Formats: sequence, structure tokens, C-alpha cells
Amino acid sequence: MARLRQAVPKKCVTHSYGKDGCSVSMAGAPPHHVTVNLDCSALRLNSTEKRCDLLFVGEDGKDAWVAPIELKSGRFRVDEVKDQLQKGADLADKWLPTNAAFRFVPVVACGRGISKHKIRALHQAAVTLRGKKRRPVLIRCRSPLREALDVSPSGAAKVQRP
Repeated sequence: MARLRQAVPKKCVTHSYGKDGCSVSMAGAPPHHVTVNLDCSALRLNSTEKRCDLLFVGEDGKDAWVAPIELKSGRFRVDEVKDQLQKGADLADKWLPTNAAFRFVPVVACGRGISKHKIRALHQAAVTLRGKKRRPVLIRCRSPLREALDVSPSGAAKVQRP
């Protein structure tokens, strides 16, 4: 986490976990965490490039997580959400130490009901970080992020780069 804090401007580290009527709760989240607002202009990212809303990196003892988070209060297209999460994963790869071990959990928080078709499509979408592909975990807006982080080990990739 120290490297992430050094890599991003302080004003881009956020304690606000919501946007446009959707948020995630940090109740029960790992006590040591950094959340980056990927819409922060100080990151100097291409303003036309799609990216997810937040990048969460947390530690709890020996366990660590990296979670790109997309917040959706209304309708969405699965392919667009997948691309946004992938950009968040790409930024995490750039900012995190190469030897860091963590669970990778792409997260979509959604406020409205989602059709079965979109749920199936979302479960087939894959986001990749350091060679590990993971399906996005879907939670409801205002739900604790911990719900997504606690996905079974088969649902969240433990990533370690030698």
C-alpha cells in the first residue's frame, strides 16, 4: 500500500465511496486500505478513456486485496463495465509492487435490479490482472465491500508475481 500511496497524488486518495447515487460501505473492510478515485484529474489519465470509479487496495494481517470498483446506479452495458474494470486492473498493475501477493476481486456495485441476461453476461466477462482472469463480483449499492472480498477463493484470484 505504501507504494500505491507514493504513486498517486494525495488528493486522489478518497474516503468517499460513492458516485451518482451508488456507493459501497467500508463496514468490515480490511483496516489498512487505500482507495483511489480514478476520476481524480490529478492522476492525469486520458479523460476520454473509460475506467472504473475506484481502486481499492486493502490489507488485513497476511491477507491483501486489490479491487477495481465500478459503481452503477442505473442501466449499464456489460462490455463497457468490463472495459472499465480492466482499466482499473491495468492501473493497479502499474502502481503496485511487482512481487505483491493479493486476491484480485473486480467489483460492480449496482443499485437497480439486473436482468438474468445481464447477470449471465457479467459472469462470463473476465478481467485480467497479472495473468489471472477473474469474473466481476456483483453487489448492491450501499452493501459492504467485504461481501465481494469474501468471495470464495475460486471466485477471487490470489495473485503473486515472482
